[in-house]
Amino acid sequence: MAKTSSFSYTNTTASTTVEVAPIKLGLTQHYSLTQDAADVVTMNNKTAAIDSEEVISFRSRPVADVKSPVNIQYPSPIKGGIEYSVRLDDTLSTTDSADPGYRVDEPITCTITVRHPKSGNITNTIVAQVVTRALSSLIREDGTWRFDDLMRSAERPVVD
Repeated sequence: MAKTSSFSYTNTTASTTVEVAPIKLGLTQHYSLTQDAADVVTMNNKTAAIDSEEVISFRSRPVADVKSPVNIQYPSPIKGGIEYSVRLDDTLSTTDSADPGYRVDEPITCTITVRHPKSGNITNTIVAQVVTRALSSLIREDGTWRFDDLMRSAERPVVD
C-alpha cells in the first residue's frame, strides 16, 4: 500500500487578492560570495551601493531532536533533523531632496527558518506549502500586508 502525506487543515482556498511574486535576484550573477563554510554561505549584492549593502546568508545545521509545541499524537521514530534558514540584511537609505546633505541609513533584517526531521516524507513541496502558509499569515483578507500592525505590537488579526 502506498503512503500518503498530508496536513489536516481544510482552509486551503487560494487568495484572489494577492499573490506573492518572487524577485529574480540572480544569486549567481549579482551577488559576490563573501563566506563559504560548511554551514553558512554569505553573499553580498553587487548591484547595491558599497555604502548601502544587501547581504543574504544561507545557513544549515543538524538538530539532535526536533521539538515543537504542537501535540504530536503519532511521533515518528526519527528524532534528528535539520534546521536551515535564509537571512536578508538590508540597508534602507533615506535622503531629502530639499537638503542634499541629509541621509539616514537604517538596517532591516528578515530571517526565515525551517526545522524538521530528516525524513523522506518531508519534501521540497511540503516545505514550500508550510512557508507559503507562514507568509499567508502576514497578509490580510484584502491582500494587504499586516506589517503596519505588527510593527506596533498589534499581533492579533482584526477584521477591517
